[in-house]
Parts: sequence; structure tokens; C-alpha cells
Amino acid sequence: MTLEKIFTEVFAIPESTVTDTLELRQINTWDSMTHMLLITRIEEVFSVQLTGDEIADMKSVGDARRALQAHAVAV
Repeated sequence: MTLEKIFTEVFAIPESTVTDTLELRQINTWDSMTHMLLITRIEEVFSVQLTGDEIADMKSVGDARRALQAHAVAV
């Protein structure tokens, strides 16, 4: 599964809209609950444990990608 597919699944948005520049404020369904669902799916799919700072700082698709890259996950 790709990072784009995770965003599509969690937020029920078209995959074509999922780019690194897509931000929290642009997704109506992105709230604190879906943010935690996103984190859970990312950690499950990519077998990583994100830090509290990474979770708090994740405000865009690009932020999620950089967090995964910091854990040596190729995305």
C-alpha cells in the first residue's frame, strides 16, 4: 500500500488529489480523530513507530513522507 492510498482510505478523498502539498486545512475530514487513524495506518502499513513530535508536526502529505523517510522507509 502506498502513502497516497492511505490518505485516500482514511480521508475518503480521490487519490489524484493526494500530493505532497496537500495540507490538513484543505481536507474537511481531517480532524484529531482521523489524524490518529492516519498515524495508526501509517505505522501499521510501514512498520514504524512515529515520535510524538513527528505526529504533532504532520500537517501535510509531504510531512508524512518526510517522517517516513526519517525512519528509512522508501515512499
